[in-house]
Amino acid sequence: MNYNIIFSIIAAVRLVSSNIRDFSICHDDFTLKPADGILKEHTFTWLAFVQYLHVTTGLPHHSIAPRVVLVHSQFVVGTATDLLHLPKNYKLGNIIFGDYEREENECDLTYMQTKMAEKCPRAYMEMPISDITPHPEYSRFGVGNSLALVKLLRPLKSQYMVPICLPSLEERTRKKRNKAVFMIDYISTVPRDFDTERMGKKTLKMYTHKECRRHRSKSRLGSEGVTHVLCSSGCGVRPGAPIVSQNVDGGFELIGVAAGGAPCTRRSMRRKLISEPPLYIDVYPYNNWIVNVVTANKLPKPYSQNFMLVEGGSSMGIHSGYLRKRRKMKAGWKSRTYVVGDYCFKTVKRQQRSTSFFYSENFEVKADPPAKLNVILKLSAGIDCTIVCAKLKLPNRLIVPEIKGVGGYNITVTFKTDWFPYIFYFNLGLNGKNTTAADFATWIPERKPGFW
Repeated sequence: MNYNIIFSIIAAVRLVSSNIRDFSICHDDFTLKPADGILKEHTFTWLAFVQYLHVTTGLPHHSIAPRVVLVHSQFVVGTATDLLHLPKNYKLGNIIFGDYEREENECDLTYMQTKMAEKCPRAYMEMPISDITPHPEYSRFGVGNSLALVKLLRPLKSQYMVPICLPSLEERTRKKRNKAVFMIDYISTVPRDFDTERMGKKTLKMYTHKECRRHRSKSRLGSEGVTHVLCSSGCGVRPGAPIVSQNVDGGFELIGVAAGGAPCTRRSMRRKLISEPPLYIDVYPYNNWIVNVVTANKLPKPYSQNFMLVEGGSSMGIHSGYLRKRRKMKAGWKSRTYVVGDYCFKTVKRQQRSTSFFYSENFEVKADPPAKLNVILKLSAGIDCTIVCAKLKLPNRLIVPEIKGVGGYNITVTFKTDWFPYIFYFNLGLNGKNTTAADFATWIPERKPGFW
């Protein structure tokens, strides 16, 4: 047997699995619900912008800096027009993450400093561009506004820089009913001083393609120039700015990318649907294209064809009879959240279809003088509910917790802390699903007085 062929098959399967898993590691903070206005630093780190540099002087453009959004550790998405049709005498510069969040070891933060609640100072990241891939509808069929994927020179190093989640059908359907989305953008049109630059959040009312066309026809405006269009209340929206929704599990999903909008001439225009509303490119129809482009850039070439590419990762043809009844659950970090359970590493679409986010609680301990903690937390969901995903958010990744029992109805969370100065906090969230008949029959004899 050719061992080189076997090795290439294993390598291809692992690369596909890790690449698809990357899309499940996205911004899903169930504790984050910021109010409208100026945001704290490190709230939404996946927003960046593109610099236009003058071909002679090298200076950035004084009034244009299109926004882009991180959808993968090495890919950002933006409008094709802003990335490919550049202003006269300007070239495309770097992608700049103005609110780059570093890990403790990146900024040489000692363990003692971390214990005293010190954090890395503010930073920004300038990342060169490796390649730009516009959607075929733009490059081949001349659609006026469409999306383009930009490949960065290398993946972002920091584990705290998680991308935004791609939109799911369930969340998109929910937005058609309640229409509440919010926009994240830099305060300045062209960010320059990153020590003082801030982001802001603004809640908007979203309208579907049909509603936009009806409104534009009534106002006697021309065609939208986009295949998949959304519009919203407000004005003065900059190109590439994202409109975002937070799903019931806490994930932040990219609903639309702004193609532009009329400027604000009056303050009252910011709260209502104006005659020329801001237009957005609906991201959901581009989901498969985004996944395919990223996957094509990650797979080795040539690669073996005897594996299946599925939503949850790669799959081999193993008969179910050879598998154990209770497998060891996957565990790992998603930014500062430690997760345990196979369902935690599936896409947002799969999680919402198969599970329910049923438990969320914040814990906070205040100590004066400083103290240590030895946490032992036991929870039971009852035998009618199977806990399939446990999420524990911690201040940093220096504490590695242990979560046992995922896949059953009882879990135990244990971890120890070192000395902390005044306040220590953590957050726990659980996803569950209905218990199967086989598991119910196995667990029913365990019900006895005093069993937690």
